[in-house]
Amino acid sequence: MDNRYRTVTLTFAGDGECSACGHEDAPLYSGGELASVCPACVAATFPPPPWEGDCPPEKADVVITHTRADGTLLEGSRKGDGIFEAIRPHGWRYFPSLGSLGLTHSRDTSADRYKIDPAAKAIRELGFTVCIVVNEDERRAFADAEADREQRAESRAERFEDRASRATASSDASYQRSKQISERFYMGQPILVGHHSEGRARRDHARMDNAMRKSINEGERAKHWAQRAESSGAYAEHRTNPARTLRRIETKEADLRGVVRWQRGESNNGHSVRLSPAVVVELSRRRDELTEEVGYWRSIVAKAAAEGFKVWGADDFTKGDFVRSRGSWYEVLRVNKKSLTVAWNLRLSPRTVMTAADATFEDGQVGRQPVDYSDVKTRMGAGDMARYLERDRTPSIADAKALMDGVTAASPQNQDQPPAEVEGSADIPERLRALLAEGEQMLRLPESEWSFTSSRGQVYRVRMVTGRDVTSDLHFQVRTVDAKGTAVGVGKDWSGTLEVIREHATAAGEHGGKQCQRCGRVWGKGLGSPQTPATCTPGHWSYCDRAAVPVEQDTPVSAPAKPKTKKRTSGPKMVIVTAAYGSRQARMVYANGRGTVREDIPATFIDAPEGVKFNEGPASAAVWQGVDEALEKAGFVRLGGNSGRTGSPGKGIRAKITEREDEPPRAEVAPETQDTDSQAN
Repeated sequence: MDNRYRTVTLTFAGDGECSACGHEDAPLYSGGELASVCPACVAATFPPPPWEGDCPPEKADVVITHTRADGTLLEGSRKGDGIFEAIRPHGWRYFPSLGSLGLTHSRDTSADRYKIDPAAKAIRELGFTVCIVVNEDERRAFADAEADREQRAESRAERFEDRASRATASSDASYQRSKQISERFYMGQPILVGHHSEGRARRDHARMDNAMRKSINEGERAKHWAQRAESSGAYAEHRTNPARTLRRIETKEADLRGVVRWQRGESNNGHSVRLSPAVVVELSRRRDELTEEVGYWRSIVAKAAAEGFKVWGADDFTKGDFVRSRGSWYEVLRVNKKSLTVAWNLRLSPRTVMTAADATFEDGQVGRQPVDYSDVKTRMGAGDMARYLERDRTPSIADAKALMDGVTAASPQNQDQPPAEVEGSADIPERLRALLAEGEQMLRLPESEWSFTSSRGQVYRVRMVTGRDVTSDLHFQVRTVDAKGTAVGVGKDWSGTLEVIREHATAAGEHGGKQCQRCGRVWGKGLGSPQTPATCTPGHWSYCDRAAVPVEQDTPVSAPAKPKTKKRTSGPKMVIVTAAYGSRQARMVYANGRGTVREDIPATFIDAPEGVKFNEGPASAAVWQGVDEALEKAGFVRLGGNSGRTGSPGKGIRAKITEREDEPPRAEVAPETQDTDSQAN
């Protein structure tokens, strides 16, 4: 057998054209009978041995094979021959799906001789002949390997979900069995010592304890498998996350540069290698694999960028900008090629906005830390951030993205232009443009705010709080502002459809200097800064607009009290919610005050939102969000919030309910009258 594959030493002869095959732009090597040849010609001149061991594979008792496509497997072992017990300490295990022994995590990588050789030695000590066959050139494409890993992760998620559901069913059955036994001791029946029932009572207590412990253990097991299923289901999302993929690309590119250094005979991070034919061929193979892998991950990032993901770089920042990273804003002190140097003061951390002044210490030094571009969420200019800080506000990611999209504040001179030509007017929703009536100029400001000047010359600011959809109700906040755009006075909220908001705006403008009949507030000039402290709640403001009367009238009369709702005494007093761990549907039943289920009221099933699972069983937040919605539709409200819940996931979580006070009283059914014939008789 030719052993020169590992013993001959080669030297790097530069990059260029191979003297043997003519391959261009390849690392060239010389040594022995070779002169300036590429790695492929080195492998052809010094081929690896076809097999190693005691005898050829067709004559050996045990054959260990390795390919990068299938991994390291062992053939020839039978149950009870002692081979598995001998090689198990060296990292070998049995694969039921393959029906053979093998090494874990051996696919898509080179043969691990530190585990193969000790295993072969242990097998020889048992009296078997061993043959080792290694073929490193048989491999699969990286995209195929990644697709196979994602498919296996999906299979694991389905398998774990099935285990979680079976464990949940077992936990519920054990609890019901314990509860059924406990009915004998209802109302606290004690054990009668010396009575003929003592033995049976003690056995029932033991069975109850065993069943309850099994229910608890099965519930914990169901929770474990539900978490495993969730993590397995998130494998593909985790692997293709753009920010994480960018960091992975940096690591792989660093590995690729290290392989190139070794190919040139140089040291990489203080480590050097001897360029034997085996090492030269393996480095060439590793270089091709890393190049393919980097290209695959770059395609993932390009796909995410096409879908709207922003790949940040040094060209996107200048000194003085603010960068959003890991929940806070940091002032940029220096822009580097691969990272940003930002202001940092550990004593003030965590802080929503960290400026250079905050990071300056008494001796004049400025604290700083690096931020990788893959950790950047968004950016904001120094001027825009200064306007937010002047108003004691912290910009959100949505605000910064709106400014980056070209929505900027216009100068005051632009207010003389027609509404259709004012900068930013095209971005104002149609429903809000209709609200800001004819003859008013509009100006787009940060934070989804608009300012406009009415026909009477008063400047106002409108901020949309919720509701960007045309079909949904809008919720606006209106504030009087000065010439600089700073809000002055007390704000005003309007909620409802466009027609209602328009009526409120008209009423507030007409009732300047008048007093509310309900709360006694006096409205000032314009769109509504009250001159006296507000006494109404935001929900009553629309009533104040409509009920405004002149101040000269009599003392305000209190509004008539609402008629109290007649409480129903026969309605349900609590709900019991059950759900399996990791399921997508929960069941809610109504019960009386003692917890007895109301059979006359049908159960309500609550479905999980899109992409959400009840991983915490009936204690999941999504479950109780659906419970509150179902109760609201039925005219009930839950008492005590989350702190008022009792029970356990196994037997169901209970919550007390009551009828809503603002619900109109249910009409009483009149007694049935006798028919005409009976009255006539």
